[in-house]
Amino acid sequence: MNTATRPRGDVQRQTNLDAIRSVVKDRSAWGDLLREERRFIEFMERCNALLDYVDKLKADFDDLSLVHEAILEHATSIENEMERYNREIGEDLAVAQRVQRALLPDAGHSFHSVFEVAIHHRQLAEVGGDYYDFFSFPDGRYAVGVYDISGHGVSSALIMAFLKSQFAHATKDLRDPGAIVDWVNRSAYSFLREVRRYSTVNFVVFTPSFLRYVSGGGYGLLVRRGAPRHFNRVSNFIGLRQKPFQEFELPFESNDVLALYTDGMFEAQGANGESYSVQRLNDIVVKHCEEPVQTILDRCIEDYTRFRVADTDDITLIILRRCA
Repeated sequence: MNTATRPRGDVQRQTNLDAIRSVVKDRSAWGDLLREERRFIEFMERCNALLDYVDKLKADFDDLSLVHEAILEHATSIENEMERYNREIGEDLAVAQRVQRALLPDAGHSFHSVFEVAIHHRQLAEVGGDYYDFFSFPDGRYAVGVYDISGHGVSSALIMAFLKSQFAHATKDLRDPGAIVDWVNRSAYSFLREVRRYSTVNFVVFTPSFLRYVSGGGYGLLVRRGAPRHFNRVSNFIGLRQKPFQEFELPFESNDVLALYTDGMFEAQGANGESYSVQRLNDIVVKHCEEPVQTILDRCIEDYTRFRVADTDDITLIILRRCA
């Protein structure tokens, strides 16, 4: 900013300061100043003007200090409130995590005499939308469901609890996977549309020699005598459309292996930017199909862990083998 555009008061203060500096730095100027009364009076006026300005600056600084202290006190109060709020959220999420874990079943309780089961289930956050469930029917048949609710976090976890109750109700009166999933979809449709959520589904009912399934968005692989059979995934998701779910059947006998999983593993990327693939996971299951199911699952997770840079979604992987 040049002199022509500077405020008049700033120009005058700079002139006064320059005049005082010239006297202070030059001893001979003091003598001339003392010999000329007019110049001395002018000099004193300049000094008084600068002193008044300094006093004003000090008053302004004191006012700013008070404002700063008030702002600092308010910021400290906000910080303490945020810490308290975050602590409460953390405590609530910890409770929600324990509740969600309690809602997940223990496969060994009802399946141990019929299937060998190994499960890997990990949520991206404290709670999430992946879940699985096991069912037993009065006629001795069993069923398993694997689901992936859109989104993450608490909202998906709440919907998970809602769908779990819907499936528990449906399996009391219905036996066929298509009828069960269709009932849940019709009963949950309006709610899911309102909250703008949906869920993939793999629902499998086991008979003594076969499995019958509905697959909408989920993944399933059956390995029978070393040969892979992939689930037909043509069905729609729960909460997207109100139309019948297609049901399919595959042979499933002693020592056959079934893998059910969500898409969480396939959204992760390796160091080179390449995504983990369905084919890669399936190849590992087929390669180790003669080993115990826990070993098969461990091989899959070890390979995925070595490959991925970081998890990007909830993950559920279940390996079952029909016992002899």
